[in-house]
Amino acid sequence: MLLFISNKQSKAQLVVTSSQTATALAQKLSGNGITVLNASLTCAAAANGIFSASASNLGIDSGIVLTTGLATSVAGAEPGLTSYNNNTNGDAALQALSGAGSTRDACILQFDLVPKGDTVKFDYVFGSEEYINSVCGPYNDAFAFFISGPGIAGTDNMAQVPGTVIPVAVNSINNGIPGTYGAIANCTSMGSGSPFTSFYNDNTNGTTVAYRGLTTVLTAAHAVSACDTYHLKLTIADALNGLYDSGVFIKAGSLQSSTFNVEVAGAVNTGGSPAIYKGCTPGSFTFSRSVAKPTPQILTYQIGGTAVNGTDYTAIPTSVTIPANATSTTLTIDGLVTPANGPKTLKLYLNAPYSCNGVMDVIDSAELQIMDAPHADLLSQDTTICDGVSLPILVDGDNNLTYKWSPATGLSNPNIKNPLANPSVNTTYTLKAYIPGSGCDTISGSVSLDVLFAPFSVSVGSDIFACEHTPIVIDPVIVTDHSTFTYEWTGPQGFSSTNKELDLTDPLVGQAGEYVFKVDGGICGAVSDSVFINVVLFPSPPSVISPVKMCMNSKAQPLNVNGVSLKWYTQAEGGYALSAEPDINTSVEGTTDYYVSQSYGQCESDRVKFTVIVERCCDDNIFIPSAFTPNNDGLNDQFQFTLHGEESKILEVEIFNRWGQMVYHSNSGQPWNGAYNGTIVESGNYFYLISFTCKDGTIIKKKGEVLVVR
Repeated sequence: MLLFISNKQSKAQLVVTSSQTATALAQKLSGNGITVLNASLTCAAAANGIFSASASNLGIDSGIVLTTGLATSVAGAEPGLTSYNNNTNGDAALQALSGAGSTRDACILQFDLVPKGDTVKFDYVFGSEEYINSVCGPYNDAFAFFISGPGIAGTDNMAQVPGTVIPVAVNSINNGIPGTYGAIANCTSMGSGSPFTSFYNDNTNGTTVAYRGLTTVLTAAHAVSACDTYHLKLTIADALNGLYDSGVFIKAGSLQSSTFNVEVAGAVNTGGSPAIYKGCTPGSFTFSRSVAKPTPQILTYQIGGTAVNGTDYTAIPTSVTIPANATSTTLTIDGLVTPANGPKTLKLYLNAPYSCNGVMDVIDSAELQIMDAPHADLLSQDTTICDGVSLPILVDGDNNLTYKWSPATGLSNPNIKNPLANPSVNTTYTLKAYIPGSGCDTISGSVSLDVLFAPFSVSVGSDIFACEHTPIVIDPVIVTDHSTFTYEWTGPQGFSSTNKELDLTDPLVGQAGEYVFKVDGGICGAVSDSVFINVVLFPSPPSVISPVKMCMNSKAQPLNVNGVSLKWYTQAEGGYALSAEPDINTSVEGTTDYYVSQSYGQCESDRVKFTVIVERCCDDNIFIPSAFTPNNDGLNDQFQFTLHGEESKILEVEIFNRWGQMVYHSNSGQPWNGAYNGTIVESGNYFYLISFTCKDGTIIKKKGEVLVVR
């Protein structure tokens, strides 16, 4: 908690230094157009002081404070009773204002002042500990700012509720709720409209000012005659008793004579300095007075700065007049277009309208920058760029312009003077350059960028072997193709074509060679590829010897065909080629037709018929059993062999036992009954040798074994 409080106080606090001299207090208040003289102070030393406030609800950052108690006690937190009795006299002039029978502990600051204008004024806040309990009660602590001098009958109180002649006091400005010791009649009796709650700030639980209630920041003002001497009495006192303190805070430097000022209007803010641009919306100086009066007011000024009157701006006089019943007038400054010569300044020094002792004082000044007319020239011309290449768009223009490019697509930044452009399609970029709020015409321009593309790669495929008169078509693969590209084919015998597709409808052998294809993107580059096309004559059909006869069940013979890169088919036209030379099946008797061609690359000859005949040959004309049973049962009793074909005959039959002894011999082909020398041989294997003739006269010998089973 202690840490919290300490930190809070360091950020929001009221610091009061008491026991000041009359001169120090008067000079603290004195501001523009006021000369302070003959200050005096009737006040307990501890009851007055100077103060500074930060982050406070007081509404005034520094000034003087006059109290009916201790000045330093007002710097603190509320609640906590602020009540000190200084046991000093009151001020009889305040008794009538407070409505109380007597006053005590008065604090009075008085001095003479000489105004340089026709009005004096200052800002203040009244605070009191009489709030809340004594609201509308008898303890109506009061204060006054009494002014006297030429044109004033007696004295006037400048501390009045705004818009009224009711003095500011606890009972005239409060929350409207009577306190413990109060009755609403005590407030309403102050005057019509009292109490005035809109000027009241409840300070209950306040952290920087100890009083329970405060007024808002109010202004005390009074008409005077310039250069005459007036007397000002600032006074505050407790009503009836010396308890429950009150105080008045008066802002430092706020005691001023009539306020006349000059300020710039209708200009563009350029980094904190108001400015206009030549040839654009004019600016102005506004001359003001704080109070409207029934008479006009002439104000003179001095012209300064680097701008030349009548050259950089329209010529202006050295004075203006505020009309009767008005508070201001305007002087228009219209910048004239000149050759660019950099920023210029026009500064007006406002002279005090009244001269005391012949001295002319400058009471205010204002400065206006006059800038060259906005300038922006688009330097870049319409052009072509390659896709993927960034091009800076160049503008010769002022850096203080706002630049807007559209469209934003393809720009590094659409809000800068010189963006980088990298569009993917043909684009026209439009510029608008302007100064916001200046009234200058928008500067515009445009630049068109046509995008050219570069081919990345091209492929025309692998080399080609083609037959003469066979159409050849090549469709290149281009990455990435574009309509702006041009194409060119070149080849043997001066061949040239600008088509993308290569189409040789009737190629001849003489057109064989390398063909080069070029894809040209113009200034963005080109790519190329080539292919070798070998055009050959059609090969002649292969030479064959057909038909070819093969013996049934014999090993298939190679097919006798004279040619290269042979292709075998099972039909005279169409169909697919066999994967290899036909494999002849000799186990089945019959005739099969095949068709064969020879090829070179994709070229293929006509097909030639090739016939294969599988037939029974001489070896197959005899049947020889492998066993017999010579037991006279009428079934398979003899070793009997059969010839197929009438042209064949048995020449000789020889049978041997296992010891090589011939057991049977015949020249007629008669079957063997299994007997040797009239006796059936023993069971077992016996060997035979049979000779027979074929129809062509060839002698065939067959060897083998036969099993005798008894």
